[in-house]
Amino acid sequence: MKIKILSLALTALLLAACDNNKTPETARDAETTSPAAATDMSANDTAATALDWPGEYKGVLPCSDCQGIETELELKMDKTYELSEEFLGRANGQESKITGTFEFDPNDPAVIILDQAANNRKFFVGENFIEARDVNNGDNIDASQNYRLQKDLQ
Repeated sequence: MKIKILSLALTALLLAACDNNKTPETARDAETTSPAAATDMSANDTAATALDWPGEYKGVLPCSDCQGIETELELKMDKTYELSEEFLGRANGQESKITGTFEFDPNDPAVIILDQAANNRKFFVGENFIEARDVNNGDNIDASQNYRLQKDLQ
């Protein structure tokens, strides 16, 4: 009788141990590869903390009186930036370079605001891109136009 009870107790112990065979590392890996983890940020995460935002972003932004504005915006970890713009199709090929600081918008932490040197321009920060936003309210400018700069991943 004692052997049966001991066997049952050992079997129950083994079954309980099998249920918890994930190490903390494999449990963490499973969480980060799940579809929900891949698309949802935790309530405490912001673009500043959850995304790899520092780097160079490049693209051609729309222009009302030229062929486009070739734009490069470098965001640095110390929250400084370098903005270079070239107005394409203009006879004198206007170019500008601006340096300054930026901050994450306290009302919308997925948006950065460049300082006065760049006219307080706003950009939405996404995964490997930034997108110009309306300076007044941070909304999309024009859905029919491409206001996105892609991160240079080299």
